[in-house]
Amino acid sequence: MIRDASEEMGGLVRSTLGPLGLDKMVVRRMPDDELRWFVSNDGSAIVEEFEGETDHPVAQRFVRAVEDHEADYGDGSTTFVLLASELTTAAMDLIDRGVHPNDVIEGFSIGAQRTLERWNEAAIPLTNAAGRLDCDRLRAVATTGMTNGREAEWQLAEFADTVVDAVMRVSDPRSGSVRLDHAKTVAVPGGSVSDSTLVEGVVLPETVVTAEHLLPATGPVLLVDGSLKPRSLSANVNVSVEDDADAERIANGRRDSERIAAAIAATGAVAVVVTGDADMAVAKELARHGAILLRNVKYTDFEYIKRATGATHRGPVRPNERIDPDILGHATVRFRDAGRDDDWIAFEPPADAGSPAVTLVVRGGTQAAAEEAERRVRDSKNALRACVITPKALPAGGAAEVSAAHAVRELAPRFDGREQLAVEEFADVLESIPKTLARNAGMDPMDALADLRSRYAAGHRRTAISKDGSVVDDVTADGGGLDPYQIRVAGLIRAVEFVTTLVRIDGVLFDERPPTADRVLDDPKVGPEEAMDG
Repeated sequence: MIRDASEEMGGLVRSTLGPLGLDKMVVRRMPDDELRWFVSNDGSAIVEEFEGETDHPVAQRFVRAVEDHEADYGDGSTTFVLLASELTTAAMDLIDRGVHPNDVIEGFSIGAQRTLERWNEAAIPLTNAAGRLDCDRLRAVATTGMTNGREAEWQLAEFADTVVDAVMRVSDPRSGSVRLDHAKTVAVPGGSVSDSTLVEGVVLPETVVTAEHLLPATGPVLLVDGSLKPRSLSANVNVSVEDDADAERIANGRRDSERIAAAIAATGAVAVVVTGDADMAVAKELARHGAILLRNVKYTDFEYIKRATGATHRGPVRPNERIDPDILGHATVRFRDAGRDDDWIAFEPPADAGSPAVTLVVRGGTQAAAEEAERRVRDSKNALRACVITPKALPAGGAAEVSAAHAVRELAPRFDGREQLAVEEFADVLESIPKTLARNAGMDPMDALADLRSRYAAGHRRTAISKDGSVVDDVTADGGGLDPYQIRVAGLIRAVEFVTTLVRIDGVLFDERPPTADRVLDDPKVGPEEAMDG
């Protein structure tokens, strides 16, 4: 059960690995009986699509592990799944051959420790002599993350410098902090991926309530967390007037709208952003004073605008209330061409703004192409974040695995008996990565592996499968072929921990009795024998 499920999960993403890997079309029938589908080679997107679609416990563990890895690092999920799958299969084979699970765990732990030592020795620093991050090497990491070697197919290589610039603006290399939520990406159909741009500030798909003719406008921006409407009237409500009292209430409501707008206008605001609803009368009054209104703005977008403009939000505005001018932000607000019908509004901060926020507008000829390009840019951002936190990289293309497998095999003879078998098996699993890359490139995996071993023995420590599908002496020779050290190490450690929990499972007990309130709320009133019989 464990072996079969593990092999199936690895098979889902194996053919997608590397620059010459293939895409998968994932099709799901939705509750309304419509088919939803997407095409991608993103391992995490493919595996996560099975969440809630399978009740197999091992498959569910894979899905949860991928979700955790993606949440922590945002990249490297495909390699993690392949390593976890291969290690699980290898562990089950060793156990079938009579190796005790504890020996398997110990052997894999020894292999992992030696791999980490070799990777630390082989790591390529991403800092220059002055201790600053080397932008050329960061560009290589960004390019690898975005194109996966497919530079002709995905013309994002020229966008790599822009992505590096965006990530560095929201990073503090000294503390290792990176705020990728302040460098968002948006997918916009129209044009090609080479038309992707960096926009200062925020670009969001929001609709101006009224007075679009006021844009572009430069000036103060007011952020209101809550609603913006008079207490006497609610928006979009039909009111019948039956007596003088009703007429007076309506008149008071209109006056309140005017007074709210006047209180805001006194600040000189050119734009008002509201998380809740806003009365149309208030919007019209604001327009008369030269300000636009955005209402029902998502809180995540609200926070992003807050960051870009430097504003401090406040609660609802009451009639004739004085608004502290110190809470206002400042920006140029304008429409941005999105190549489609809905509005996109940009909040561009002054050049000297102390709170950087940028938006990467990623283009594509179709909606699907734009979204896939945007996903690749997000992968690149996550890779760069890992490089800021841990400024080291490993050679790509299977070079790191070939080097580690050689070191693990050299170590294996120091151990006796079954532990040695597990250590050697760990080395074989490491080499499954370059073998998969070779297979996806149309090469014979065993011939490619023999060539890699021969070149490594000859002193070529970065020999690998190149992006054009050939074996090369140094995958980094052309200035590319770099993977973030932190993500590769985390993927290996997580894969070993994942397999360790499965190897410790001695048996599977199925309790097929129907659930009852007593069984849910109280401890079962049966012994082990009865539970196994149920």
